[in-house]
Amino acid sequence: MLQVRNLHVSYGSIAAVRGIDLDIAAGEIVALIGANGAGKTTIARAVAGLLPYRGEITYADRLLKPNSAERNLRLGIALVPEGRGILGSMTVQENLLMGVYTRSDRAQAADDLAEIQGRFPILATRKNTMANLLSGGEQQMLAIARALLSRPKLLLLDEPSLGLAPKMTDTVFEMIAQLRDEGLTVLLVEQKARQALKIAGRAYLMETGRILTSGLASDLVGDQLLSKAFLGGGPLPA
Repeated sequence: MLQVRNLHVSYGSIAAVRGIDLDIAAGEIVALIGANGAGKTTIARAVAGLLPYRGEITYADRLLKPNSAERNLRLGIALVPEGRGILGSMTVQENLLMGVYTRSDRAQAADDLAEIQGRFPILATRKNTMANLLSGGEQQMLAIARALLSRPKLLLLDEPSLGLAPKMTDTVFEMIAQLRDEGLTVLLVEQKARQALKIAGRAYLMETGRILTSGLASDLVGDQLLSKAFLGGGPLPA
């Protein structure tokens, strides 16, 4: 579904991503793991069309263009950004409606909105609440729900566990696995390597803008290269 070839992304003179290759097949979760500053978020943002880049990103046999976020969204690529990106001065319902703004199938969109509130009942309960008054976990649910309302085929999740309590983190990872079981393709950008590898089929390990290693997630759990990349050989972050 997604092929990334020789991707380079820079912020001014700083090379954040340096010639990486990455593949995602339809219906799988691929984890992109690594320590803070490795370049994971930059890759997700480039795929979403939010950054300039060099190299090629091909999605569903279409060559994507840099800085083409709305086009990529219409093609079926949705990003849940690091920090969630919700609109705090708007209500929960207004945030959800932002998820359908690119859609022309208004009747189906209304049905999907009702369905998403069934999937996330707390959002239905708090639909008239200002989004900035939600807890961190509720905000993450809102961000994911908003992305799902665009009917993506490829969901990019950037650090979905960031700032969440352990119980809510478990809930979010269970939700991601369920979305995979429903046929959604997911790129999971995550620092919590151990939990990401439990639900991913394959994984890529990044360090300072490059891919150090990749393979089956189950094979990478005990890889010494993985633990060194995080903590100099210590245990992986849970």
